[in-house]
Amino acid sequence: MPHSSSLSLAFLAGLVLALPLDAQDSSARARQLFVANCATCHGESGDGKGVTQLDRPARSFMDGGFSFGNTPEALFRTISTGIPGTPMPGFEASLSEEQRRLVAEYVVTLGPPIEAVEDEDMILVVHDRPLVVRGHLPPLAEGLPPHPRGLLIGDPSGITFEYRVDDVRLLALRQGGYVRRTDWSGRGGTPLEPLGKLVSQIDGGKPAPLFALGKGAIPLEARLSGTSVDGQRVVLAYHLVSAGREVAHVEESPAVITRKTGTGHARRFTLIAGPRPVHLALADATQPGSSRDSVTRNGKRGTHSAGAERGADEFSELVLEASHWSRTDGMLVIELEPGARASLELLRMPMSAWEESKNAVLGGGSR
Repeated sequence: MPHSSSLSLAFLAGLVLALPLDAQDSSARARQLFVANCATCHGESGDGKGVTQLDRPARSFMDGGFSFGNTPEALFRTISTGIPGTPMPGFEASLSEEQRRLVAEYVVTLGPPIEAVEDEDMILVVHDRPLVVRGHLPPLAEGLPPHPRGLLIGDPSGITFEYRVDDVRLLALRQGGYVRRTDWSGRGGTPLEPLGKLVSQIDGGKPAPLFALGKGAIPLEARLSGTSVDGQRVVLAYHLVSAGREVAHVEESPAVITRKTGTGHARRFTLIAGPRPVHLALADATQPGSSRDSVTRNGKRGTHSAGAERGADEFSELVLEASHWSRTDGMLVIELEPGARASLELLRMPMSAWEESKNAVLGGGSR
């Protein structure tokens, strides 16, 4: 009996000693994986000061720089898939799932301590200038996908523009409250909670790419490069990319439009060609069934302005200022020489009914 007890005690003592050693081994492996795969950009301490020269600074985990949440699960997703449009690659093919989870858990330890956040502190309110928030967006409706890389623009008017930014597209408009940042609680990574009521879904919440390449209409990927707020104007800057090559740069500004017939929205674009000539195509917002269509020319520049009824409840307008453009098979094609610019505005105005007599009203409203 004493002999048996001695064996049991020795076994338990060995087990107790083994557990910390396993944890230490796991931590050591995690650090080794981080140093081998991440430190060249993010630095061995996670301060963002690696030895690799990048076109933009790497995230400093020590300062809380986490793009899409800093829970182990959120970091695991980012490590697996990378961040499109940035130097951050995906490691799904080069690291096993276990290795990626070890790295994710290690990166969490490099961040700042968790601060307690009260529920009321998570609710953001828009006052006299727009606010921009990026994060995980829940599905707009049943059957639609979530968007782990989303963006909300809160306008002082009470309208919120909801975008996906992995391939920049306007998804919807909301009206009312702005957003509750549930990702501020704990370690983050949970979806944002938009507070406004959905008042408009663009193409049912599943919009196609807005820009295409040439008359062949090859869809272009829109890679976000940044956002900025200039007074009352929010700018989304992104690159239009085809087969990994940038063909043009875009600066987009959404705006709320108030006219006597109601409230709508406009998207204003500045298009800048890259180092090569480019033909940018987009589906003409005024096709089919134009109600009014006019073209004026001033010197070498031309302005295309057209409006159309789209069903019984919406009026659309397109205004283009460019040197060379054409309309073919319902597509508007903008021809840009290297470095050339064009401006474009797309307007959508919800209406209860369309009458020709409203042309004068539309022309006389405020913008």
